[in-house]
Amino acid sequence: MSELTAQEKIYHGIGASPGISIGKVLLIRQHSTSYVKPPDAAIAPDQIDSELARFESALEKTRTELESLQRRVQNKLQAREASIFDAHLLIVDDQMLLREVEDTIREQLTTAECAFFRIMERYVTAISVMPDLYIKERVADIKDVASRVLANLQGTRRPVLDYLEEPRIIIAHDLTPSDTVLLDRQKVQAFAIESGSNTSHTAILARSMQIPAVVNIIGNIVDELENGTEIIVDGFIGTVIANPSEKTRTAYQLKAKEEGRFYIDLIRESRLRPETLDGFTIQLASNIESLTDIQTAKKFGTSGVGLFRTEYMYLGRDGLPSEESQVETFATLIHEMNGEPVVVRTLDIGGDKYSEHLSIRAEANPFLGLRAIRLCLHECQEVFRTQLRSLLRAGACGNLKIMLPMISCIEEVIQVKELIEELKEELFREKLPFNRDIEVGIMIETPAAALLAEHLAKIVDFFSIGTNDLIQYTIAIDRDNDRVNYLYEPTHPAILRLLKMVVDAAKRNRIWVSICGQMASNPQYVPLLLGMGVHELSMVPMSLGAVRRIIRKLKMHEAEVAVEKALNCSNARDALNISLELLKKISPEVTDLAMHGL
Repeated sequence: MSELTAQEKIYHGIGASPGISIGKVLLIRQHSTSYVKPPDAAIAPDQIDSELARFESALEKTRTELESLQRRVQNKLQAREASIFDAHLLIVDDQMLLREVEDTIREQLTTAECAFFRIMERYVTAISVMPDLYIKERVADIKDVASRVLANLQGTRRPVLDYLEEPRIIIAHDLTPSDTVLLDRQKVQAFAIESGSNTSHTAILARSMQIPAVVNIIGNIVDELENGTEIIVDGFIGTVIANPSEKTRTAYQLKAKEEGRFYIDLIRESRLRPETLDGFTIQLASNIESLTDIQTAKKFGTSGVGLFRTEYMYLGRDGLPSEESQVETFATLIHEMNGEPVVVRTLDIGGDKYSEHLSIRAEANPFLGLRAIRLCLHECQEVFRTQLRSLLRAGACGNLKIMLPMISCIEEVIQVKELIEELKEELFREKLPFNRDIEVGIMIETPAAALLAEHLAKIVDFFSIGTNDLIQYTIAIDRDNDRVNYLYEPTHPAILRLLKMVVDAAKRNRIWVSICGQMASNPQYVPLLLGMGVHELSMVPMSLGAVRRIIRKLKMHEAEVAVEKALNCSNARDALNISLELLKKISPEVTDLAMHGL
């Protein structure tokens, strides 16, 4: 925190959900049901049964609340967000945990809340020292569930945030996923909290609800502010400004208006062809994860679906999706896209995505473990067969392509293609319609696949480069680890050379190549990706407009020259500056958006 005037104060954190909001503070200093140690209390032996009954009643009430929350999220948001509460329900239904609490009540003759807190605190302590950042962040989920159980045991109420009398910006030490999903979207303008990261479930929910948010704020913002204080939240750059000066307020008001007008202009351009000034057309597709995303993609002018994430069909539901339900989903997707290509990625479970209906064993490093195609081929064969059958059948309805994730060797591709041929024979015998000539492509997201691109291109129909994992695995960093994420540089010389190698291999073998990672949606990198010669960029729908504008103001020759220069750079910063210089020249307004600054 630093002071610019006697009143104005700036707090720095992490931008977790983009957007700018100016409003008044609503402080949540401490929840009445926060995760705090209950007073020690002893019980008599004849009270054991009543304590056990009270504990079971609290768990049942908590289970009902969580199921209600999950349904509410499914109705308002997407399957991915609803799946957040799968983990919460697993805690409530954990039989080992229940037995430990019961044993503690019996053996230590203590109340249910004391016994429950002692057991949960042991779990929290154990997880807090884990080296994996994603696992450590699940402590917030454990505390969220524990707070709910304790509240039901003690008969207290959680704070009500789903109805506010007037617009407010929430300032708190923390907001749990349960708190966040209940926020009154019409009245909560933004929130800023002292804890969390941009990969926490609270941040994920904020982005889905399109609420500007800043997390992990440095300084004692909760203690230093008062209700009603005027405040600015900048979810782009992770800044919170309390008591803004007139100059600061005016600048942010102007910036907010400019961004609003800018996005309206981009929507108006959504039907324009993404074609360079010298006549090269680049396909712009969308990354989506549910049918509810289709209208947003159409609104921003998508030319198809470059990545449909099927794993979210397996999360936040009562069981595994049936073959018929999957056929229906894919057929609807094809129909809604009106002939535009639809690329469906097969099940990418593992890493940081789990389904309670699939038996996935815990691993020390899940991102390097049995995930995606490895899991499908070795431990979830029947689930994989069902999915492939549904894709083959839906492919009879239109332009659908199958994409395999996490490929690291040729043998994996051959094994899947043999399985697909086997399933085609099954469907033929069953007299079910299917696509005999369905295209099968792969994601290039491991260094091994990139280095094998020349060989892989001979046995697949297309490449889609997943830059998120490719960067992470190539540079050997966890991009969610704030201690090393400064090394996560998409223009790292090694990354640019791998990308060029893959694109060139695709061209030589006459297959098309797409970029579907976050690089595709960031204006800073678009000139370099175009200059390499990719055929398609696939991204979150809201990024389509800005990327389309860049393409329409760019000459392919300029982009090719920029790539040639960037490939000769010895560091990421110099290569990025080459791209930014070209971007500033052709579209300075998009450059400002990319940098997220005032």
